[in-house]
Amino acid sequence: MRRSVGYALLFAWIALAGGVQLFAQAWTPHVGGAVEPALRALVPDLMTLVLVAAVGRLARRDAVALAAVAAAARTAFTASPPFAVLAGTIAVTLIADTIRRFAELDRPSLRFVAAGAGALAFGLWLLFVDLARASDARVTDRLGFADLQPAHVVLPFATAFVTAAVGLLLWPVLVQLPGLRQLERRAF
Repeated sequence: MRRSVGYALLFAWIALAGGVQLFAQAWTPHVGGAVEPALRALVPDLMTLVLVAAVGRLARRDAVALAAVAAAARTAFTASPPFAVLAGTIAVTLIADTIRRFAELDRPSLRFVAAGAGALAFGLWLLFVDLARASDARVTDRLGFADLQPAHVVLPFATAFVTAAVGLLLWPVLVQLPGLRQLERRAF
């Protein structure tokens, strides 16, 4: 029972992070043109930060359950298909868990790398899914790489860097979120 409450609280924290992230994106200045997507890309991926912080505290055997809970919370805040969100969330979880194999994620450099790599992997994965789902791709049976602009690829990198930088600041708060201790089964 205690673990189910912990997973429910993790779901709530990720959903709250998604709400804050969408609120921040909605309040970016509307200047039009190519500048507006760049400004929205400077909003950190808070849902990935909460997931990476949870992975840093929990045992490896809980990685798939964490990814499933995070994906369920994340699907409410995206127009991407749920299975694409699940696949991207599993990738983020595995990246953070792989980095954690070498040392604890409490070290600032590893926090920066884990948060940035997770946000980058998720952003690039959703970009690939969007290209694969484009209407032209469905008609021609080819991916929509002809419509791919350099700015489309740069934006996930900007989001990843901002996410990693914000992760350095928010990490002490994120690892102390209520409910994570109920899930904690340290592997070390």
